[in-house]
Amino acid sequence: MGWKSITVAVLTAAGFVASGPAQAAPPAGTPATTQLGDRKPLGDGYAQSWVRRDASGKVVAFGISFDETSLANLGEKPTEVVLALPASAELPFKTAVVDWNPQGHPPAHVYDLPHFDFHFYTIDEPTRRAIAPSGAAASATPAPDIVPVGFVTDGETVPMMGKHYIAGSVPEFHGGKFTATPIYGYYGGHLVFLESMVTVDSLSAKHAISAALPQPARFEKPGTYPAQWSIGYDATARRYEIAFGGLTPHV
Repeated sequence: MGWKSITVAVLTAAGFVASGPAQAAPPAGTPATTQLGDRKPLGDGYAQSWVRRDASGKVVAFGISFDETSLANLGEKPTEVVLALPASAELPFKTAVVDWNPQGHPPAHVYDLPHFDFHFYTIDEPTRRAIAPSGAAASATPAPDIVPVGFVTDGETVPMMGKHYIAGSVPEFHGGKFTATPIYGYYGGHLVFLESMVTVDSLSAKHAISAALPQPARFEKPGTYPAQWSIGYDATARRYEIAFGGLTPHV
């Protein structure tokens, strides 16, 4: 979630893809298809965004895949890689951003491990880059019913990101070790991203995660939103996949 400080304050409130050019959406009745988005260097490998459709053409998942070699030579400075997602009329998410945090970020002994933040934004890239840490939009808080119950925030608005809300029950807030955590992000009081935050150690150990994504009572904008998040590794392709699936229409 960027190199930001987090102080807990309670708020009441898939297959793997190969690199290549983007593909057209499949007509109904054809086998499941993965549309490929941007592909850019990450470490010694490449990261690529994608959107997956079922045989009827419905979007069922979106995410980022990256080579095992992407974990090598990442550097000692925080960096980001911006990947446009394949366009989809029903999917609110437009851009994926890989943030590399070599020293982690505060608070100490919680998120100060080397890790990635995989953000998926509902806003376009110019709008994301204009997110400021102060002002009316930065101060705004989301309505309780658009935040999952039990999610917490420190109230800080991170430039080019927004406010981060995390489940107060995650192990790292209760003496456990941080490995991977899903996050909801808001700016101007509106949902602007979903995030999967995961340590390099967890990726290197090839720990597979597939879990339900906590849901708010409602989503403001119509579209298909994920009910599941996952982190996987394909031993044959030697690729990782960060995915949000279980997409469900909300009107």
